[in-house]
Amino acid sequence: GMATIYRATQQRLGRVVAIKMLHPVFLQDTTFLARFEREAQIVARLDHPHIVPVYDFSDYNGQPYLVMKYIDGTTLKMAQADGPLPPAEILRLLTPIADALDYAHRQGVLHRDIKPSNILLAGDGTPWLTDFGLARMAALGSSTLSGDMMLGTPHYISPEQALGSQNLTAATDLYSFGVVLYELVTGRVPFTGDTPYAIVHAHIYDPLPAPRSINPNIAPAVEAVLVKALSKEPAQRYPTAAALIEAYRAALNANQP
Repeated sequence: GMATIYRATQQRLGRVVAIKMLHPVFLQDTTFLARFEREAQIVARLDHPHIVPVYDFSDYNGQPYLVMKYIDGTTLKMAQADGPLPPAEILRLLTPIADALDYAHRQGVLHRDIKPSNILLAGDGTPWLTDFGLARMAALGSSTLSGDMMLGTPHYISPEQALGSQNLTAATDLYSFGVVLYELVTGRVPFTGDTPYAIVHAHIYDPLPAPRSINPNIAPAVEAVLVKALSKEPAQRYPTAAALIEAYRAALNANQP
């Protein structure tokens, strides 16, 4: 909803790239481009082996776009479409993504839209985290866009982000990362509904569906990790994405005979 993605060739360098052109509604905000440039500079400075790099940013007739590394592969969303992934595969995929997320947080950059479709899987199986800062860039756009779109994906949004908090911390990304782990372990997201509002309301107010009520084969120790990761209170969640993954790894090991 925030951008249209194109596969393109950067002719001077002879390389294939991905171009993300932001929604035309940004044209309504005469001051947006300057703010977009400041945000894009911050995101472009991120240098991590599992974060899709931003090569360039500009605008075409006032419509802003990012030029990014092209990842030839699929997404985690597509990879887990048939149900829960094996624990070993979850650890293989999410451990480097956790490291990438923590790295960005140390640079003072929040993602704000962690979800399986923003985790890309290259042809060799390498996971990449993409779209850092895109939700933030959208939040800087026109009031029309903010009124028409939810800045963040309802199924993965943290309670505080859903409430429109202006003082988000890394904990908001850690909640969304916890939702991704919950989905990979159980085979479904914790909250669903007929409308985005219903889903958001559930994140804010409804108790977390116990993972073992979805799949009784999930170990109690694993369930405890997921419950902590998806606490309504930010301070009660894991302090980092790496801490969450290590707790999940320990819970799996504790369940081994």
